[in-house]
Amino acid sequence: MFFQIAPEVKEIEYHDMKKEAVNVGIITLNDLKEMYQELRVSEATVMSCESTSRNIQNTISVYDEYSFGIIHVIDSHDITAKPDKVAFYIKKNLFLVVDIYDADKSTLSALTSMVNRTKQNSMTLERLIYGFFSRLICDDNIAMEEMERTISQLEKKVLTNRIHNFNDEMLRIQKNLLIMRNYYEQILNIGEGLMENENDLFDEENLRYFKMLTDRVSRLSDNIQMLRDYISQVREAYQAQMDYNLNNIMKIFTVVTTIFMPLTLIVGWYGMNFTYMPELRWKYGYVMVITLTVAVVIFCIFWFKKKKLF
Repeated sequence: MFFQIAPEVKEIEYHDMKKEAVNVGIITLNDLKEMYQELRVSEATVMSCESTSRNIQNTISVYDEYSFGIIHVIDSHDITAKPDKVAFYIKKNLFLVVDIYDADKSTLSALTSMVNRTKQNSMTLERLIYGFFSRLICDDNIAMEEMERTISQLEKKVLTNRIHNFNDEMLRIQKNLLIMRNYYEQILNIGEGLMENENDLFDEENLRYFKMLTDRVSRLSDNIQMLRDYISQVREAYQAQMDYNLNNIMKIFTVVTTIFMPLTLIVGWYGMNFTYMPELRWKYGYVMVITLTVAVVIFCIFWFKKKKLF
């Protein structure tokens, strides 16, 4: 379906589009296959839409009469979910969005919501495109705050030595941050490609909208990098806590070993069984050795406590 924005939003047929008005098209991949020749777009771009590769078309492809791109849209509140995949064609006064995969229609609803909330009499193609991409990232600051709280809670657990499944949690957060960073890199590439305006689809005075988009996405990308640095600090704190715990364990083993060293000497001394050892046939020899052993242990414990070794 196609919509004409100015002077009011109304649904039209493709053939009824006016060049002086801003138009929006929302179609499916099957619709694109049927009408790509009528739309005068390359068959290669249609094949790109059919491709299942995640690495294809992360920037703008520029043709004489239109620009084309594909974007994988992630849900910032559920990053592990399968991303939406939409393609877009930009022609003179036409922004065409192709629904390749959008299970809950959230990406397409972002476009229709943005159109309905904008003053139609001031709508331009550049502003329309800017509004669409802005809607895709409008809630990302909230998602980042949630990530920051999660990392902060993880840090608190590390500092209070209440660590459970730390590595699993760390890997999950790092994976999410990497996905977000790649997502913003994708939008930055698209925004920079739009700013170049190689095929003169846009008015020069309205290119500022794409500059606003790239600036906004750059700030989000910087925030992601800040969170990645934060999680690295938490990992270092975790490693320091593990080293501290290990040092405490080794200290205990060292104290125990040191206490038993003089006992080992006593055992070795009285285990020689020489014929003329005075204590060998002494009536109280066994009791004396036990008393000596206990006295040595008590003395060692008192000494180590005094030196605050445990």
